[in-house]
Amino acid sequence: METGAKGIAELVDLSGRCAVVTGGSQGFGAAIARRLGEAGATVVAAARSLDKAQNVAASIPDGRGFAVRVDVTDHDSILNLVAEARELTGRIDVFVNNAGAFSNYLLDEMPLEEFQRVINTNITGSFLCAQAAARAMRADGRGGVIINMASVDSFQPSSPGLIHYITSKHALIGLTRALAMELAPWGIRVNAICPGASLTEGVADFIKAVAPHGIDVEAEFAGIVDHVPLGRLCSPDDVAIATLFLASGLSSFVTGTSLTVDGGILAQPMEGYPEDYGPGAG
Repeated sequence: METGAKGIAELVDLSGRCAVVTGGSQGFGAAIARRLGEAGATVVAAARSLDKAQNVAASIPDGRGFAVRVDVTDHDSILNLVAEARELTGRIDVFVNNAGAFSNYLLDEMPLEEFQRVINTNITGSFLCAQAAARAMRADGRGGVIINMASVDSFQPSSPGLIHYITSKHALIGLTRALAMELAPWGIRVNAICPGASLTEGVADFIKAVAPHGIDVEAEFAGIVDHVPLGRLCSPDDVAIATLFLASGLSSFVTGTSLTVDGGILAQPMEGYPEDYGPGAG
């Protein structure tokens, strides 16, 4: 170990720091909130469902969890979240842009309103949250970390029916790199996490409610594991551990990058579209 270098325990320790996690009521967000809390952070679980966010907050040790309602498509709601988080904890050190939206519409059947809804949530919402968080971090003068939740779809489309989602996740990588460049002088690091396929609560609810105008998402998910080199889906805790790495001193010289957590999906050639999709299908 170099002279003066911190030990592993100290690098991972987030004691005295505050982390805000949007979409913090379930799935990736809940797992992230719990792992950051385990590392010592005070955690603000932010979500549209305040009841669910409160359940997550209650699971953070030593009373270090708080819940705040937020709608990331509403600028005033975002500003209120940042203000309330600072009032509750005194500071914001880590901001995780995890809230997101998706649905399944093939091109000819996608309403403009649905395309805009997903873009507004996934990219405009992430921009507004990052803007508000960065202003708070610069005012505090202690630097900070912003983490954007992207996807393997940021690099390679995984399925038809996701044009709006894939577009937003590509844009999120560009936003991450631009923010990292602009915020570096204030010691604010910005990175993205790109999970692979994961059957979270939100995805499960979507599959159950998917409209007949899309592709058969449930059938598609059933075969995804066969295409994952590590042989399983991405779990919420896989993403939470990656978030802890990027939020902690373990990644102190990492900014503007995208950490893929996909079990090796992007390391192999992708299979073609489902056989029952495309011209001449059926």
